[in-house]
Amino acid sequence: MKKSRMYAFLTAASLTVCLAPTVFEDIHANAVYYAWTEAEDSDYIDDIRYDFFSDHVVVSYCGDKSGDVVIPSEIEGLPVTEIFDGAFYSDKITSIVLPDSVHEISENMCANCINLRSIKLPANITYIPEFAFDGCISLEKIDIPSEVTHIGRCAFYGCSSLKEVKLPEKLETLDNSCFADCGLESIDFPKGVTEIPLRSFTGNRFKELTIPENVKKIDVWAFFECYKLEKLTVLNPQCEIDSRLDFVFGGGHRDENGDLIEERVPCTCYGYKGSTLEKLANESTAKNAGFSFVALDEEKPPKLGDPTGDGIIDAVDASKVLKSYAVFSTGTESPAEQELATSDITKDGLIDAVDASKILKYYAYTSTKGTKSLEEFFEV
Repeated sequence: MKKSRMYAFLTAASLTVCLAPTVFEDIHANAVYYAWTEAEDSDYIDDIRYDFFSDHVVVSYCGDKSGDVVIPSEIEGLPVTEIFDGAFYSDKITSIVLPDSVHEISENMCANCINLRSIKLPANITYIPEFAFDGCISLEKIDIPSEVTHIGRCAFYGCSSLKEVKLPEKLETLDNSCFADCGLESIDFPKGVTEIPLRSFTGNRFKELTIPENVKKIDVWAFFECYKLEKLTVLNPQCEIDSRLDFVFGGGHRDENGDLIEERVPCTCYGYKGSTLEKLANESTAKNAGFSFVALDEEKPPKLGDPTGDGIIDAVDASKVLKSYAVFSTGTESPAEQELATSDITKDGLIDAVDASKILKYYAYTSTKGTKSLEEFFEV
């Protein structure tokens, strides 16, 4: 039976007063205000509070629930579409299943659910909001839906039991501290990710780490206190690595009081000659912190569409191709094998205006956040 709006408000208000943790009082007070001012009605079903609107239902409070939580896709003919801030705040919940009818999850949704071990997220959400799983120290595995393009600040902060996570191919943006102080042992970055932000992966357990060519910037402390890291590979020679190498990838294992428990292991850095990584790894501060550099090749292998060799395919490359075309069109010179490997997009054995045009077309595509490689884009 649905309760009246005022009765729902009084019930929620009394619960807020009785619950001790300050953080939850703040979260649930927001839920009370939200329900009282906007919801048409509310009901508790199996220890879960649902707020009813004219065309949808919102999950607003599960604090009295324990064990496994399964949220239905609809109640009384209305679809369940949202989860309110802090709705699952509880130290008793062990698993959660959310229906695909939910199109949006909230900040703090499972914050400090210390016994939560697993959760099934809705298939069509595009954003994991900030602090959504902050402090879920028992969370062992999570499947991030394929449509997610953005993971918010501190979304998985402190998920110390989380050893693996697969980032979806459509992911474009990571926010500060999104996976800080987790238990991750490996990570692969999809093609759409171009920046690894502040403290995003600090305090994890990587032994090997490869930063792909699409990553253009790594912020300070991004992998700080990943003290087990033995092998670091950076494939973009022009990748901007903020500050000193020992500030980005350095630091030993410290306890909650900041006291050093375990020294950082020596780390071998693999990159291209003349790269940003080589420069930083050869600084005295990096060497003193145990970093060394090994060149992947004597020179960077040729990359189709990148005759300038700077790791980026853009209008400058197209301009260089046109200059080469002007030279070769006279018939007095022929392109060398290296030049064909970087500039002959059409694979017809020539370097001409068509190749330059294709480079510009691909540059326009990547400028709008396209993630395919040039070979994939032109199927060459």
